[in-house]
Amino acid sequence: MCLNETILELKADPRESMSVCSDLRKNRNCKYFINLLKKRENLDNPILISPEIFNQPFDADVLLELCREKNLCPYFLSKFLLTEMKVVICNYQWIFNPFIRQSFLKFIGKELEQCILVLDECHNVVDVATDVNSLTITPYSLRLCLRDLESYRSTTEMQRFVNILLNHLEKMKGTMNVDEKAIDPEGVLNKIIKKMGLPDLTKFNNFLRDLYDFSTQIHEEKLASGEISRDYIGNLADFWLKWIRTYTQDSYFFSYNISRRKDKKNISMEIVALDPREITIPILKSCYSSLHLSGTVNPYVYSNLVGLNQSGKSYKAIIAKSPFDKKNIKALIIEGINTRRENRTTIMYKKIIERIDEILYCTPANVGIFCASYKVLTSLIANDIESVVRKNNKTLFVEEPGLSATQNAYMVKDFKSMAESTERGGVLLGVCGGRNSEGEDYPGKTMNSVIIVGLPYHLPTPRINAKIEYYDDVFDKQGWNFAYLYPAMQRANQASGRPIRKVTDKGAIIFMDSRFKQKFQWIADWVKKVIEIIPDKPNAIIQNLYPFWNK
Repeated sequence: MCLNETILELKADPRESMSVCSDLRKNRNCKYFINLLKKRENLDNPILISPEIFNQPFDADVLLELCREKNLCPYFLSKFLLTEMKVVICNYQWIFNPFIRQSFLKFIGKELEQCILVLDECHNVVDVATDVNSLTITPYSLRLCLRDLESYRSTTEMQRFVNILLNHLEKMKGTMNVDEKAIDPEGVLNKIIKKMGLPDLTKFNNFLRDLYDFSTQIHEEKLASGEISRDYIGNLADFWLKWIRTYTQDSYFFSYNISRRKDKKNISMEIVALDPREITIPILKSCYSSLHLSGTVNPYVYSNLVGLNQSGKSYKAIIAKSPFDKKNIKALIIEGINTRRENRTTIMYKKIIERIDEILYCTPANVGIFCASYKVLTSLIANDIESVVRKNNKTLFVEEPGLSATQNAYMVKDFKSMAESTERGGVLLGVCGGRNSEGEDYPGKTMNSVIIVGLPYHLPTPRINAKIEYYDDVFDKQGWNFAYLYPAMQRANQASGRPIRKVTDKGAIIFMDSRFKQKFQWIADWVKKVIEIIPDKPNAIIQNLYPFWNK
């Protein structure tokens, strides 16, 4: 919700973007905000700033375009109008990010106790709550810290601290042969304190407080001179102060992580929150009431993970009757397919492609294929799935991890357009848990059938294992179900719902892995009621699916 080129170029997280926004406004360096203030000063009612907004419902893209034409700030135009509103639609961050929530509620003059929260797509709450409670540092952010420390007359002790961290991360990057490695948080803390030449943890804590105060001084100096201030030093102090607060808590996991981009190896150091309830319970306790909505969430798991039973309020789980006509949904589990790691052979992938061939033959227009992982996706490509797509007169579109949001949006738009082409449509090949299997809708013919290839478990990384162990302790030995099985089935359930978005939609959902039969109770209720098991026989899918599309 921003048009300012400075903020757009920063590509910062929400908290830092708001901080830079504040500086730009204080220095009167944002023309969009200044124009909005001028217009507002001449009007008694903020609604009159842009009355056309109230002629019809406006989504964010339309508001952005309107404000671009008028050189107004879309973010603060929205906020000014909020004071007159009774219903506000906003991103999760506005409520679950403590920093943003405080600013947002203060601006509209409301307390959380006065708010009824309606959490749509609430299956996302668990990840949002843990993400906003986790922190990361990288060599890049440390180098920017060092630049500011050197430029603004810091103590040599502060500069030495950053250099110690830089050397430590570079050493770890050179020795790590895995993508994630657990950290002994107490051991690393003691090692840094020793290298700093400090006698104990108390002195280190005091040093971090001084570092944070110094970051505030720098910020004020930059603000006074009209500079844009990104608070790398303050973020570093926050990171280590949080480390000190949490290193003895089982609800946090500490790790080194390796990522690769354009063949370049990058390392980060992370404090990972494992328990979403640290964020969700205070919100649920404070708000007047809350309504949680999802077409795929498991009520028992969700209520435990977000702490509904600890909110101090009564709650009730309701599984609503599906609005979709059963005659318009075909749901199948395919026997004879198993993508467990030891089964991922050329023979198995050839068999998967043969079964996909049957589905493409039966399905008019567009088909989506969402794989358990990119490894499964690339293996399908390596085993020539494209020839089967061409054989059925369809065009293949492949989701790639390196695509920008804009590039991906154009690809999806092209895929959807194939539904109306003179050919037999398109095939979108992507992954479960990706932006196209969860963040995109495919109504009508834009996706008639969806195929989920494999059970989309995450790799059993140290982070996942830590979460399983922690959940075992706090959720009565339910760690594997809550931390491993449920997220996998949630990704599969989300992908399965892509073709059925309107009550008039007709769609086929194919679970291509026999293990879904054993996990039947975890499949979304509206799908589970119509599911059929297809035997491991050639043409068995055609015999079942062809009549569905050719009545």
